[in-house]
Amino acid sequence: MNQSVDAISTNLRTIRDARNLSLDQLSDLTGVSKSMLRQIETGKSSPTIATIWKIANGLRVSFTALLRKPEVTAEVRPFTAESPLTAQGEQYRLYPLIPFDPQQSFETYYVEIDPGTVFQGEPHQGNTFEYLFVMTGKLKITVGEKAFEVRAGEFLQFQANLPHEYRCLGKKTASGIMQISYLQ
Repeated sequence: MNQSVDAISTNLRTIRDARNLSLDQLSDLTGVSKSMLRQIETGKSSPTIATIWKIANGLRVSFTALLRKPEVTAEVRPFTAESPLTAQGEQYRLYPLIPFDPQQSFETYYVEIDPGTVFQGEPHQGNTFEYLFVMTGKLKITVGEKAFEVRAGEFLQFQANLPHEYRCLGKKTASGIMQISYLQ
């Protein structure tokens, strides 16, 4: 079992226990089936990005509150050190880099999107902003009804409380750094 699945299992169970929630109550809050929640908590299932977002939104916690591992004082790692969270048949890969911490109010990911892949991002709750710094390739990012083409060396910032879509344009994988900022 990889570290991300271990962290999700432990963190979900810890949050549920702290709030004295049954699996039925957690299922009602999140829209995720009781059996799937049990499999996640026991480490028998690796949840999709969409499932993690449903759980985070239902519990009103940050995405990385479910991914957080014990703190490290200093460490050099490659962007792809962790197993990715995947969607779209593994053509959309999200690698956790910096988990959310209330002291810093942001989380950071390395993202790879294969050619022709389209990923629908869930609207975030509250005063949340996304920043996507494109390192390679070209993306079309639609926020609400407005579309933006973002190329290598450019970035897009947007308020993330609207539906948003990431589409890889061109013939090579697009990659970048995604930062999600939670403002008070």
